[in-house]
Amino acid sequence: MNELSPSEAAKLARDIYLAQDPSTLAIFLARKDFCVNKKNKVHLKAEVGTRLINTKDGFGVCAIGGDTNKNQIFLIFRGTTMANYKADVFTDARIGIERSDAGLPVHIGFNHAFSSMREEIKNFLGQHSNTTGTVHCIGHSLGGAVATLAADWVARNRINPVKLYTFGSPRVGTDWFTQALTRKLKASSINRVFHETDPVTMIPLYPFVHAPNPGSSYFLPSSLPLTSGDAHKMKNYVKSVNEKSWKQIKEVDKSPYTLEMAIENWLKSKTPVDSSSAKFWQWADAALIYVLKKIMIGSAITLQSCFVGAFTLADKIAYILAKGIDLTSSVSIWIYHLMRKLMQALGMKIAKDVKDLTRAIMQTVLARILEKMTQNAHNAIRKIVE
Repeated sequence: MNELSPSEAAKLARDIYLAQDPSTLAIFLARKDFCVNKKNKVHLKAEVGTRLINTKDGFGVCAIGGDTNKNQIFLIFRGTTMANYKADVFTDARIGIERSDAGLPVHIGFNHAFSSMREEIKNFLGQHSNTTGTVHCIGHSLGGAVATLAADWVARNRINPVKLYTFGSPRVGTDWFTQALTRKLKASSINRVFHETDPVTMIPLYPFVHAPNPGSSYFLPSSLPLTSGDAHKMKNYVKSVNEKSWKQIKEVDKSPYTLEMAIENWLKSKTPVDSSSAKFWQWADAALIYVLKKIMIGSAITLQSCFVGAFTLADKIAYILAKGIDLTSSVSIWIYHLMRKLMQALGMKIAKDVKDLTRAIMQTVLARILEKMTQNAHNAIRKIVE
């Protein structure tokens, strides 16, 4: 199977931002990566925003590969911009779960953007049914989320092998979606690249998870402050992967956040936490998943019954945690440790024990945590256009 290098994929994810009007689009499509025949290229427009602020905007391209990429297909999507009354920002903010066309639970906003382009993509691929090489799905930020949905759709509807390359992508779907995607593409074909201090990669919280699942991603150490948002800029991703192979990037991934013992030690520790630190958010996310899964294993609660519906994510998580407190003391103590860490990070008065943790209090804590995390991500997204 053909595979782009990290640098090749990163430059395409960077340069697609410039392909908005006819002249810049022509420059982008004239690169040697693509076929010279104009009939083998399509400019995609997506529907972004909400019911109140809704617009069609240039969002990506479909293109057949050129001399160095013969018999291959490129689907490349841009990330968030501030154009059209910031419609993309509203797409990012539509955090909720709906089912994709395959019946899998995914992010409402991302799914809406992809679905609005699906027919164009389907038509383009139909016109090139004899092009049987690798389909490369590429994107940064919001574009990475849409590229993920595109890769899933292509893998289910074409015999072509599919490669996915995302940079600084938010989470797109639940365990069910990411596991199905990983089974279909194989973990080795999912190249998720993220800077350690990129806040966009940390949202939305569970039940949204990253692909590959199971499998490891491409971790890039970063000294850029979480609160600055600079780690999300595509130009910094290009710099970080320059002249590196996929193997060289993966070798630096030393993440402890999937180890149960490490998570338990963090939850029990008395060490102060700092919400301006990327490490805090990584630990908090891992700990939330760990605690919620403990509750679900010990009760009849399921993801489907709790996370699909009209209530906010904070409401749903608080509901599960409140149910967990009533299970056993061995589960409730982990809920207390988790809430203690979150309260400390927010500068709130810490509950004395688990009896003080009402559902309303936990909903307040979770809403404030989600708000703080989302604000970090929005600040980073605004950096894209600077």
